[in-house]
Amino acid sequence: MSDAKPATDVICDRLADDIVCLTINRPKARNALSFTVWEGLAEALDRLERETPPRAVILCGAEGFFSAGGDIKLPPARGDGALHRAARVELAQRVIHRIRAFPAPTIAAVEGGAIGIAWSLVLACDMVICASNARFQAPFANLGIVPDGGLVWFLTRRLGRYQASEILFSGRVVEAAEAHSAGLVTRLVDPGQAVATALELAPALGSGNRKALELIKRLVNLAESSDLASLNATELAYGHITQGER
Repeated sequence: MSDAKPATDVICDRLADDIVCLTINRPKARNALSFTVWEGLAEALDRLERETPPRAVILCGAEGFFSAGGDIKLPPARGDGALHRAARVELAQRVIHRIRAFPAPTIAAVEGGAIGIAWSLVLACDMVICASNARFQAPFANLGIVPDGGLVWFLTRRLGRYQASEILFSGRVVEAAEAHSAGLVTRLVDPGQAVATALELAPALGSGNRKALELIKRLVNLAESSDLASLNATELAYGHITQGER
């Protein structure tokens, strides 16, 4: 069933096997990320976080293109606050953080391309299923602006300083094959098959044990920001919980 009207900029569909598909739905603008898209994602996450977590969440773009990034045809400012010109980016940061922290596996299904902050949105997910002809780009330097949505953090963590800097400073296109070789993509698939592959993968995650999936997701997030001793302490607590569920 659908949790949102088809006319909205974000469609939230709850599918079989308790899989949720979030679709960025602005195909005429190559699914560019406007205030309404970020608000739609936030509202969908609000609903999902109030409920039992689904088995997995798939994030994709409508009509064969993930997203062209921030909508440069619409103003990014709102209100008169001290940082009002960055209001859209601030909202985007919050949504990206929530996707990264969401208590269930998240899968980005990328067709066409993910440009700018849309690449940040992809990298916030746990897995990336990518069409072999898709591309990624961080064109910020060429536009005279700085990367947003945590893209510098994601790329530096995933690639190291040297490779990340070359991509960020040059603004060049990163083809799907290179992204896969660099560890930025989980699996390459034939064009047009990214969402279908994600839908095939999602039901098999955790073999039906969603509580274990949720706790593993929390451990993965913790692993990126803590030392081994801290991770081990949490691992013991989660191990105690899951042993009691058996």
